[in-house]
Amino acid sequence: VDSGDDSEMNDSVKLSKNRYLTVSTFKNKVRVDIREYYVADNGKRRPGKKGISLSLDEWGKLKDNMDTIQTKIEEAQGDSD
Repeated sequence: VDSGDDSEMNDSVKLSKNRYLTVSTFKNKVRVDIREYYVADNGKRRPGKKGISLSLDEWGKLKDNMDTIQTKIEEAQGDSD
């Protein structure tokens, strides 16, 4: 049962039950983090080890390639039929 408090994740985008996208600053660099979270003993949601932190350059490349990525997803879905 997931009893974590989502209110502390207001600055995040919830992707699924335990995955969130957050924008943060680390060493004066803006990062886009996609990370799994877990509920700690105190009931607070805490970031886990599983995840990825993208630089703004990497985030931009991901955004710029969304059409290509979507096409590849659709092709893969067609292959699984």
